Amino acid sequence: MGDNLMKERFKENKWMFAGGVVIVVAILTPLILILVRNHLDKKTFEALGPVGDFFGGTTVGLLTLASMLFVIASISMQRKQLDMQQVELKTQREELAKTREEFELTNKTLTKQQFESTFFNMINLHHNLLKDLEGRREYFNENYESLRGEYRSVVENHWKEQLTMLKDRKPDQFKQLLLTMYINNRKVSYLKNSLNDYENLDFGDNKLMEKIKSDIENNFEDSFSKKKLKVEFAATSIDHRFSESIRDLNILNYFSNKNSYRIVVYGNNESHYRISNVEFFESFQEEELVNFLKQIRRKTLLKPSHLKRIAYEKLYKEKEEEIGHYYRNLYRIIRFIHDEQFSNNSKENEKEKKKYIDILRAQLSSMELLMLFYNVVYSKKGEKFKEILKGTNFFDDHLIESKFLWANDKEELAALN
Repeated sequence: MGDNLMKERFKENKWMFAGGVVIVVAILTPLILILVRNHLDKKTFEALGPVGDFFGGTTVGLLTLASMLFVIASISMQRKQLDMQQVELKTQREELAKTREEFELTNKTLTKQQFESTFFNMINLHHNLLKDLEGRREYFNENYESLRGEYRSVVENHWKEQLTMLKDRKPDQFKQLLLTMYINNRKVSYLKNSLNDYENLDFGDNKLMEKIKSDIENNFEDSFSKKKLKVEFAATSIDHRFSESIRDLNILNYFSNKNSYRIVVYGNNESHYRISNVEFFESFQEEELVNFLKQIRRKTLLKPSHLKRIAYEKLYKEKEEEIGHYYRNLYRIIRFIHDEQFSNNSKENEKEKKKYIDILRAQLSSMELLMLFYNVVYSKKGEKFKEILKGTNFFDDHLIESKFLWANDKEELAALN
């Protein structure tokens, strides 16, 4: 082991050894000449002058060579020191990188812990706000029914406005509409009463149904001629007929319900006979009147955005003191998740956000989700909420479509997602 150490030291300092040897030679040469001078005769010693000049010049060259060797040795040593420093710096950089990664991981963990602490505190606040609502989750079922009632009122007002405009602008068409509705109402009432006599028959038999309808229609024409019905209609004031039409539940159902029936009669073998309000009102022979009714239905049921806003804003105004705080807290939770940066990787970031949004959504009942949907889509105060939920698939497929109040709710949901 000692020999190896000596060899390693010699290898590292070979230029220093070489330079030292050259210096020793340079110094010893003149000394040797001086020492041997006494053993030489004068003539021989004087003859050594040129030799001395030669050794003098040689000595300077040797010293110069020694200096160069020392410089080379110094450069070699400095290079080794630099190599060692670079290795140390690299090690330090790696240690600093590891330290930074550990710090970032620790910082990320602390940040996430702080986020989750705040997030779940907000969830707890949500549950406390829910407890403060009368009836708790049942409160939203009541709001749903209230909204249905509010919308029925809005539809009735809209129908009244349209009928009033028709009365003012086209009085003849207005009277014709009321008369047509009166005659057809009498017909369908007669049909309903007559069908009760056939309630034990098989309404799935098409031939039987054709015979029944033919018999009823002929009997009706025999008993109630159009002339007679017109006389009956004129016996009551037009204003009274107007008021009756405004409050007619069947026509209000036609304007506000996707499926509603004018007649439903059950026979045997689980068969039944029914006429929907759509079939009833859109079977009138007067095309202009049918188009008038269909246009109103389009505004009240198929594309009713403006009227829905009126109904929901009215409900929200009545309930704002109770539900305003509840919806604002939900908005703040969603905003809190939306603003958080979980990762520099966009996919990872969105994945984390979705995780917390799913946790929040799991806290809400189906009716809470539906009423929240109506709040963000049809409320002016829900517009900011709508913007932040847009494209997040927050409602996804968690809304019960059978509970939708309006035919185009599905389209509104698709636009939001």
